[in-house]
Amino acid sequence: MPLSRAPLGAVLRAALLAGVAAGLVAALFHFLATEPVLDQAIALEEQARALAGVHEEPLVTRGAQKIGLFVGFLGYGLSLGMLFAVVYHAAQRWLPGETLSAKGGLLALASWWAVAAVPFARYPANPPGVGDPETISYRQGLYFGVLLLSVAGTAVAVALVRRRGWWGLAFLGAFSVVVLGLAPANPDAVDVPSDLLFTFRALSLGGLTLFWVVLGGTFAWLVRPAARGTLALARA
Repeated sequence: MPLSRAPLGAVLRAALLAGVAAGLVAALFHFLATEPVLDQAIALEEQARALAGVHEEPLVTRGAQKIGLFVGFLGYGLSLGMLFAVVYHAAQRWLPGETLSAKGGLLALASWWAVAAVPFARYPANPPGVGDPETISYRQGLYFGVLLLSVAGTAVAVALVRRRGWWGLAFLGAFSVVVLGLAPANPDAVDVPSDLLFTFRALSLGGLTLFWVVLGGTFAWLVRPAARGTLALARA
């Protein structure tokens, strides 16, 4: 017998707790692994400014930025947890998977692909000091354009997976390749050492992936009581 819809309250509670856990884990990861790389990038930026005769006091100290890292990721986790709950509750009957936990894991995987992997593949993160301030609006527009297209394409692919199986994954792969191929390149030059750039981008993608792994895994674990409750109601 198929499961009934999990109640919104149970889904929301599980998603928010999962979002908090994911945000804190990602923040700790970046605090331990990425912050030292950021310190190197900032030191290089300050050296370049000194050679150019430019001296500016930072608006926010590095200590405050590191505290803000945890605050920011906590807010990020709560926001995406809330959005995850709304999408899951609305779409749970149409998501592939035999259990509520499996559906949650699949939605987390699809979310990682749509909002993290595809946009990052075209516009990867850059360390401080990279990018012309005059092009920031243009670059943000490009990024969010790819993000919206990726979300829309992934939603269609998930629906196709349920009805057509592997054809949905084939569509997702082809659609993502087209989006990545047609999206304009980043107009700004990247003039930092290649090893620093590679390390920073690898850690940035690693943090994004870790966030969604923790969110999806925690949600799948926390939503299990709701699965037992809906099954009991279905049998009553």
